[in-house]
Amino acid sequence: MLITSIALQNYRNYQQQRCDFCPGINLFLGDNAQGKTNLIEAIYYLSIGKAYRPVKDEQLILWGKQNFMIRGTLESRQGTTTAEIQYSIGEKKSKTFKLGGLALKKAEELSGSLTSVLFSPDNMSIIKGSPQERRHFLDYDISQISRSYAKNLAIYQRLLVQRNNLLKRLREKRVMSPEKNSELELWDAQLAEVGSKIIEKRLHTLAKMNPLTRLMQRKLTGGQENIEIHYLFNRKTEIQSSTDLKAMLHAARDEALKEDLRFGTTQWGPHRDDLLITLNGIHLKQYGSQGQQRTAVLALKLAELEFFRGESGEYPILLLDDVLSELDENRRQQLLELIQEKAIQCFITATEKSGLEKMDKRQIKYFEVRQGRIISHEMQA
Repeated sequence: MLITSIALQNYRNYQQQRCDFCPGINLFLGDNAQGKTNLIEAIYYLSIGKAYRPVKDEQLILWGKQNFMIRGTLESRQGTTTAEIQYSIGEKKSKTFKLGGLALKKAEELSGSLTSVLFSPDNMSIIKGSPQERRHFLDYDISQISRSYAKNLAIYQRLLVQRNNLLKRLREKRVMSPEKNSELELWDAQLAEVGSKIIEKRLHTLAKMNPLTRLMQRKLTGGQENIEIHYLFNRKTEIQSSTDLKAMLHAARDEALKEDLRFGTTQWGPHRDDLLITLNGIHLKQYGSQGQQRTAVLALKLAELEFFRGESGEYPILLLDDVLSELDENRRQQLLELIQEKAIQCFITATEKSGLEKMDKRQIKYFEVRQGRIISHEMQA
């Protein structure tokens, strides 16, 4: 899978920009705050229909403008197509998606058109951050290869908003027997139905990701470390794919109903779950060293590449945003060797070449990024 070009209009600090990429390694060099990460973000946006950083779409618009546009030319085994996203804050906010020139109804319909793996310093939050960060890691991956999963996530979020609004109204009215409320029962049944599908897909994905992650961790540590990802329902109970998920969700609903009413929010469901990552049996977040945590994140990212290839038959594009400086020499060298050996289109941002020009096994295209402008150069040793 490749992205051969991108066009940006009023996106972040890019007013008008077009770039043509090579199928090998695309290296973007420049000082900090020039727009390197913004370009990586725009490419990733085409994969999932939103920014990977926690920002609102209106914050992505160039200052003083009313809209932004991202358009990419994509190549895969299915042929060549274009993906386009536009967002406007004119008289009415609007967001449109196109694939192959045809309008899409929702962002999840982009699923599979451009799969990508992003590796940035922020990815340490997969280990060190909140349960939400770990859920997002899993949800972003699955959404790129499963339109039905992306659709179920969107449906679940809408149901969750409706149920939470109802809980707040019941709390204000001081309803004594909320379990007998027919409207609440309706939302609960739908949440359990869709929520069970989400959890089931997450469990099946982890069953594929776990052996890949273990393999990568062993390669990176000379067989010394064994990593494992466990799925925790409601952040406390490890479950397997054989679990009766609907029954589990209904039981959790009954147990949490008083707390739901007290706080006005739903205290059960896949939006409350977590991933427990262990290393040689210990809790990596609590007891792992900084080096072990960095290695684990790298192993997860390398496993993502193989997972996507196994699901689609093609490697995704790899986006490395200012991560090489974060890795020690050994891990950096292992990552660069993998990039050279496998047919993966790669985008790397850095402030200096620092040995990158020695990657001579793959085609390399060099870009200079300066104040929201991208200039293509021939790679020089």
